[in-house]
Amino acid sequence: METKQQDAFIKDKLQTLNFSGYFSVPPVGSSGGLSLLWRDTVTVDVLKDSPNIIDAEIKFKGTSSFVSFIYGAPAVGNRSAFWNSVSQMARDEDTPWLLTGDFNEILNNQEKEGGPERWEGSFTAFRSFVSHNGLWDLKHSGNHLSWRGSRHTHFIRSRLDRAMSNCGWAEAFPLGRSKYLRFEGSDHRPLLTFFNNDRSKGRGVFRFNRTLTENEEVTDLIDATWNHDPLESVIAKLNSCRKGIIQWTRERNQKSSIHNKTRHISD
Repeated sequence: METKQQDAFIKDKLQTLNFSGYFSVPPVGSSGGLSLLWRDTVTVDVLKDSPNIIDAEIKFKGTSSFVSFIYGAPAVGNRSAFWNSVSQMARDEDTPWLLTGDFNEILNNQEKEGGPERWEGSFTAFRSFVSHNGLWDLKHSGNHLSWRGSRHTHFIRSRLDRAMSNCGWAEAFPLGRSKYLRFEGSDHRPLLTFFNNDRSKGRGVFRFNRTLTENEEVTDLIDATWNHDPLESVIAKLNSCRKGIIQWTRERNQKSSIHNKTRHISD
């Protein structure tokens, strides 16, 4: 969590919250620090820390994953360099990696309400970081406009807080999700992320079959879906293509099943 409190204050609170593990990056002046707390049932190995990130390997009930707790660069001019630094410690797509926290950034104008729209080029650094590292937003519940505040004469709400993962984490925790809570003494909503490695029956993780690139129906589907809305974010385009391919595959399998049944009856 992001905090402006010093270690002594936080450690005093720990005595009543039953957290046995604690790691922090203390605040500098009025600039908020970061604190990571955990119970004794969890093993945490902090790999890297700075005023903007705590990167750790977390082990719990036989599962292991890497989690980066983010406090995105507040200054616009520093954001591109920050995302580049996070990319340098990126994991292989098969290695479970979750990123969560206050990203201080949004992917598009649909993730904000109030104030003037931002120009499309202002989203490039964050979008490129997300796309380059193969990250996806976790399924979530609650109001995702997690920050509220005033900028000049405008009251603004935006999705500064989120939880994202790569394919490796999604496969390790197929029912993982996040939940936005109500505002409580802060201009940010708390965000909970649930690790759940139970596997639901009949559903699997989407994997693109490269041989489909030779199918004209699929290439036409991808082309039409990708270019449907020029203002849509890369992540939204990828999600739409994934859903389209899944639907196309389902319909093709249904047609094949009907054809096989018909042929069996005629035989």
